[in-house]
Amino acid sequence: MEDFFYSLLSNRQATFVNMVIGVLLFIALLFLFFCKSSRDERGRKIIGKASIVALICFGICATLFSQYMQYIAVQQSSGGEVLVLDAFLAVNSIQLIFNITVIFEIVGILILRHRE
Repeated sequence: MEDFFYSLLSNRQATFVNMVIGVLLFIALLFLFFCKSSRDERGRKIIGKASIVALICFGICATLFSQYMQYIAVQQSSGGEVLVLDAFLAVNSIQLIFNITVIFEIVGILILRHRE
């Protein structure tokens, strides 16, 4: 499983797909921010609550991915060599953290709109 995850995050095509998904999610998030129902007090309250949840999600994901990237770098370099990370791994990890955070924000907004 670990090798599969590493090979997926180190793949150039996965980087492009991850980027396209990130752009589409960001456009959807901007649409939710600027739609008519987000302009009143209730809409701002919903966006605020969802943003707090997304910030917590970001903190957890950033911590987990930084530990994973450190683990991968240590596994690649044996015997006290300089730790080197694959550029695609780093870019995909950052993009994946962004995508997960935006997904949490969008889902939070949609759930809170439905509940309130």
